[in-house]
Amino acid sequence: MPAYHAKKRLGQNFLKSENIIKQTIDLLEIESSDKIIEIGPGRGSLTIPLARTGASISGVEFDQDLQNYLKKLLGKFNNVEIIKQDFLEFEPPRGPIKVIGNIPYNITSPVIDWLVAHREQIDRVVLMVQKEVAERVASSAGVRAWSPIAIFTQLAFRVRVAFEVPPSAFSPAPSVTSAVLLFTPRQPVEIADRELFEKLIRVAFKQRRKTLVNNLVPDIIRDSDAAKALFAQIGLAANVRAEQVTIEQFEALANLLHS
Repeated sequence: MPAYHAKKRLGQNFLKSENIIKQTIDLLEIESSDKIIEIGPGRGSLTIPLARTGASISGVEFDQDLQNYLKKLLGKFNNVEIIKQDFLEFEPPRGPIKVIGNIPYNITSPVIDWLVAHREQIDRVVLMVQKEVAERVASSAGVRAWSPIAIFTQLAFRVRVAFEVPPSAFSPAPSVTSAVLLFTPRQPVEIADRELFEKLIRVAFKQRRKTLVNNLVPDIIRDSDAAKALFAQIGLAANVRAEQVTIEQFEALANLLHS
C-alpha cells in the first residue's frame, strides 16, 4: 500500500514503537468477547494488534483519506469496522465497551467529557495524551496541577499515569513527551445538585492566585463571613485555595449550599 503522510492540521502523530504499542494494548486487558472503540485509528498501528485479539473493534476515524487507507489495510479482518465520523458525535453500541486511542492535544478535554458522559457503559479506557495533560488529569488535591478536568474525570473514574512515551515513538516525532493514562470505573460520588457542583468547581478555580473565599464570593456564596462559616463545617481553613480542596470536600460544600 502507498504510505499515508500525517496531516499537521489534524494533529496527526502516528505511533510506531512496537514495544509501546504492546504496553498500551496490554493495559486494556482484552478478552475476545470485548467491544473496543478506538479513537482515531490513524495508520492502524494499534488497530491491527487489536484486531488479532478477536475482539470486536470499531475504529472511529474523522479523516476520509485515512478511512479509505484503513479499509484496505484491514480488509482481511471481519471483526473490524471503520466508521467515518467525528468521535465526539459518536454513539457507542449498547453494552459494555473498552476505549483506546492516541489523542491530539486539542481534543483531549472534549474526549474526556465524552468518556464521563458514557461512564456507565465503560469497563476500561487507555488514552495516550501529552504528558502535561496526563499529569493534570491524574493529579490530586494539594498538587499544583489539580484542576476542574481532574475533578470531573475522577468523579467517574480512577485515573493513573501508566507510563511515559518519548517523541521518538511517533512518526512524525512531536515536540513533547506523551504519557498513557489508564481509566477504570469507580463508584459514582453522590452529589445532591450536579449543576451547582459543576458551577462551584469552575468558579473555585477561575483565578488560582486567589483564595477559595475570594473566588466564590459573591458568585456562589453571598459574602466572606458566610463562606468561612460553611468552610468551618467541613474543616476547611478560611484562607484555603481551590487546589488544596479534595473532591469529597467540594462535594460536602456543594451539598451544604444545596440544603
